[in-house]
Amino acid sequence: MAQHNEITNDQLQKCIDAIQASHFTTFKVVRELEIHFPETVKILQSNSITHWRSVIGKAIKRYSVETSKIKQISPADESPARWEKK
Repeated sequence: MAQHNEITNDQLQKCIDAIQASHFTTFKVVRELEIHFPETVKILQSNSITHWRSVIGKAIKRYSVETSKIKQISPADESPARWEKK
């Protein structure tokens, strides 16, 4: 199982719903995950000390593709990615 599968779409939905703005970055979702699901973040950090945020970014991309509730508005090579709620 890929590491980004540790984060469920339901968890991401809760975090995105907590963001008031219609535009946000991956870092904002990371912060919301740290607030709402600290145990999941700790698991990711223990698995990948240096790249755990990029794992969350991949989970957000998966969520975007699977649900079509957000879309990436930044170029693919931009980090952190910028997102827009649909």
